[in-house]
Parts: sequence; C-alpha cells; structure tokens
Amino acid sequence: MAYTIKEIADLAGVTARTIRYYDEIGLLDPALIGDNGYRYYDQDSLLRLQQILFFRELDVPLKEIELIMNGPNFDMMSALENHRSSLQTKLQRLEKLIDTLDKTVASLKGDGTMSDKDVFEGFNESRYEDEARERWGDDPKYAESQAKWSSYSKERKEAIKAEGGRLTVRMVSENPDASPADPDVQAAVGEYHAYLNTYFYTCDISFLRVLADNWVQDPRFAINYERVREGGAAFARDAVHIYCDRNE
Repeated sequence: MAYTIKEIADLAGVTARTIRYYDEIGLLDPALIGDNGYRYYDQDSLLRLQQILFFRELDVPLKEIELIMNGPNFDMMSALENHRSSLQTKLQRLEKLIDTLDKTVASLKGDGTMSDKDVFEGFNESRYEDEARERWGDDPKYAESQAKWSSYSKERKEAIKAEGGRLTVRMVSENPDASPADPDVQAAVGEYHAYLNTYFYTCDISFLRVLADNWVQDPRFAINYERVREGGAAFARDAVHIYCDRNE
C-alpha cells in the first residue's frame, strides 16, 4: 500500500512538513516518486518513521539519528530492543522524579521530611542529555557524510550497508581463537577504514581511534559487534587501536 505525505503524517501524528524535512535531510526517502512528482511511502517507510520517532522520544538529535540509521551496521531488530531498554530506563527515572515530587509536596505540607540528597533524587540520570544534543554540532564530517549518502541510489545504499556488515563481522572475527592483531582482522580494519573514506567522510587515523572507542562506550553501536560474538565491541576497538598504532 502506498501512502502520500499527508497520509503517512496523519498516521504518525506528525505534520506533513516534518515528513518533507526528513526527506530533505535523507532520513526518510520516499519508496517511489510518481509521474506527477508526488512522493509515496510504503510499509517499510512506516517502520523507518517509527524508528525515527523512537529516537526522537529518547531526545536523540536528528543529526545523530541520520548517522545511526544510515550507517552500515544499523539493524532494526537490535534498535527496537535498545529502544525498549532505553525507554524502560527513562520510565524508571520518571518514576523516581514523580516520587521525589510527591516527597517534596508532603514535606512542604509537614507530612514528612526529606534529606538534602533526596531533594535531587532522579535528576542525576539526565546528565547525558546535553552531551547527546551537542555530540555532532557542526562537525564537517557530518555534512560530508550527508552529502555523499544523499547522492546514492536506494540500491546503492543497500549494497553499501551490506558491505559494511560484512566488514564488521570480519573485524570482530567469528573465530573464538582469533586475536585483534591477527592478519585477517587487521586487513578487515584496513578495508573498513577505506570504506569510511570512500562512502561516508574523510576519516583520519585519530578519528578512527575515537570512533572505535565509541563502539564500546555507546550501547547503540556496541550491539552491532556484540551480535557477532560476546565482547565483540571491545575486540573490534582493540583491533582498530592496533591498526592505528601501526599506521599513525
């Protein structure tokens, strides 16, 4: 079934202008463009829009959503599982904040007391929000990646993602006896480095090292490597660090 911009916007409870903007920045491409120039969306479009809205619900900036969802290792099922975990964490924080609010009201009415620590219970867990909003900023790598990605056809994008997935498996290595320094693993890291430079953005050695550190630190990226093997994110990071040490 094909949906017009207005129809998919009404289904999602967003404005048609929002759908057009997501299209403009390469986040939600139409399934097809009719001879009349109208954009049409399909079932896959609905699921992709749902992903975008889940990320927005978690306060992830659009720039970061675009890099995550258009990245070579994006997996929808893993993303859904991560969304559930993140929303559960958010729910727990909100429950703490409600409890803090109730205790504050009771204390002000003389029905209870609060320690100084209790006054701020629940707030400390929101400390990452500003960092998430500012992570990419005006980084030229984002602009370069966006420009390159928007120039590819739908078929080309799928092929690029598939190539990235294969390189990820090779970097992590399904061989339980492999080490990050093994020649095959290092060759895969080298190909992945070239892959980023070819299809996404200029990636120097120092940035590649930081990128690998993020695979371990950010669960949204770590899951792509953990799916291959337990400890996969740390394995890939170590492999990249060895590669960087040898090529700096």
